[in-house]
Amino acid sequence: MSPENFKKKIWKHFGTTLVLVLALSLVWEFGLESVIKPAISQGEMPGFDTGVHIGIILLAMLFTLPGLMGGVQKTGKKTVTELGKTERRYKSIVESTNDLIFQLDNHGIVVFANPAVRLLGYEDGEIVGEFVGDLLLMDNKEEALPRIMTKRVGHRATYNLPVQLRTSPNSVISTEIPAIEFAVDACGLWEESDEQVQTRGVAKNFVGTLCIARAVIKPEDLHPQKEAEVV
Repeated sequence: MSPENFKKKIWKHFGTTLVLVLALSLVWEFGLESVIKPAISQGEMPGFDTGVHIGIILLAMLFTLPGLMGGVQKTGKKTVTELGKTERRYKSIVESTNDLIFQLDNHGIVVFANPAVRLLGYEDGEIVGEFVGDLLLMDNKEEALPRIMTKRVGHRATYNLPVQLRTSPNSVISTEIPAIEFAVDACGLWEESDEQVQTRGVAKNFVGTLCIARAVIKPEDLHPQKEAEVV
């Protein structure tokens, strides 16, 4: 429920309650009071009128509260349904894309990888628990690691970093293709917004790194060089 709709709901509940309080108070003042009060006048009951008015307010709230709670519950169910649809939509995108999407914890361990790891010959979930450095097959991997495991966000994050990712040693492609070249984008994941992360002196909690790796297709892969004609 949006703040505006919730505010309207509260005001409607308040107005309905107020109308019921006034109606019950009028009934008491001009009807029931003249009947009930004389019947109990023989016994002194200090605060009786106050108790009656408190009871009227509680009774009015009791009548209107189910309507308010029903509306909130209905809106809550609708919100949960919409969130479920959004989650399924994003899950479908992540699972169907050819880009390799994986998440690292704050120690560089893979905690999630989408099915695109099959491009490297891995089964779903096979690289989960692996250190990302062990997936690199390149001479300068020590220089690339800090950029892959970056904590930075926004324009300071990592973009188009060329890396060589090792193919699965258990796959048939590893003998012919030990590694595949990718261009990696990586950004830090924080519990706070990007604006707060980039603000100095603000307490923040680093969660890990999100990486998206796109396979680099070379021109010769798309247009194989023709064999030279024998003269």
